[in-house]
Amino acid sequence: MNQTDKVMNEYQNFDPVTDAFFFKTGSQEQVIFHGRNYIIKKRLSAAEQTSMKSLPNFVRAQSNLYVNVNKVTNIDGNTLHFRDEFAYPRTITVSKRTLEEIKRRMPRTPGFLSPEQMI
Repeated sequence: MNQTDKVMNEYQNFDPVTDAFFFKTGSQEQVIFHGRNYIIKKRLSAAEQTSMKSLPNFVRAQSNLYVNVNKVTNIDGNTLHFRDEFAYPRTITVSKRTLEEIKRRMPRTPGFLSPEQMI
């Protein structure tokens, strides 16, 4: 399987709940999912959007931005970092209140380094 086939396979088998680092909601039921090295736009009904937003692994970071806490790889101050072995680094800055909610919901992952552990 060449690189193009891998990208197409990833796009076709995209699961927003497990694959997206974060998503943004827009007008006309448009949702923009940010992941490894892609941005995927999809139309989701209001019921589908509400269902996704209510999942425990998504935290509202801004008025139209929801972060997948399972995909945060590092926290530096108020900045969340997303990365895996194939991803381009992506970052989001959040408020301290949102950061505390994200930390509370994050799974306890052995490989994760919080700022306190980096000292």
